[in-house]
Amino acid sequence: MSSQATESTRLIDFLAWVEVNKKKLAIGAAVAAVAIAAFSIYQWHRNEAEAEATAALYKLQLPATPMEKPGGPGAQAFLQVATTHPGTSAGAQALLFGAESLFRENKFAEAKTQFENFLRTYSDHPVASTAAFGIAACLEANDRTNEALTAYQDVVSRYAGSAVASQAKLGLARLYETKGDLAQALRTYDEVARPTASSSWGAEASSRREQLLAHHPDLARSNAPAPVFPPTLPKESATSQPPLELKTTNASPKRTTGPE
Repeated sequence: MSSQATESTRLIDFLAWVEVNKKKLAIGAAVAAVAIAAFSIYQWHRNEAEAEATAALYKLQLPATPMEKPGGPGAQAFLQVATTHPGTSAGAQALLFGAESLFRENKFAEAKTQFENFLRTYSDHPVASTAAFGIAACLEANDRTNEALTAYQDVVSRYAGSAVASQAKLGLARLYETKGDLAQALRTYDEVARPTASSSWGAEASSRREQLLAHHPDLARSNAPAPVFPPTLPKESATSQPPLELKTTNASPKRTTGPE
């Protein structure tokens, strides 16, 4: 059979299959069209929601008039934007700004609640580490020392290498000082301040380290590196020349004037 005859046979079979299944194909095409339309509408609404949330947050951060001093909106204004525009990038930022504003207003318990709300709602957000640090800071501000230690250690573990991790280490060092564990505090300051550490908080760590040593100079000696001893010389063998020994005694040497 020639190739042209084979192609003709395949075409006829395909057309026959289409004729038999045309109802199913029509339904499938309709479902696909509805799905595409639904996705397009979803994307449009999402873009609209993002635009509205961004506009609301931008408007909130601008002074009402050119003569007004930009003192910053209150926490509730940010939280209102977060509530009105959930699931948007601007809404997430507003929630974090609201939590930070509550912290600045010394409402530590409320701030902690909003930081926790952020982590639940936006756990994969790029600034989730900031919310985790905020929780630890709220615990420290409320003098919940042991809980704050655990929270700071969690930040260091989960977000190692970030600037937030360095801040958390500074928080740990402060709490170690509070608990009287000054040697551990000094080691933590050293870790943040060492030249190889990629952190913008090294200068603050160095400053606090110097203050700690100024109040407790004995720490400098206890934190000094262990002395390095020279290697032990091998024992002399039985046939080797014994080393010269210099012995001192209290008796005066006997003086001789000549052969006896």
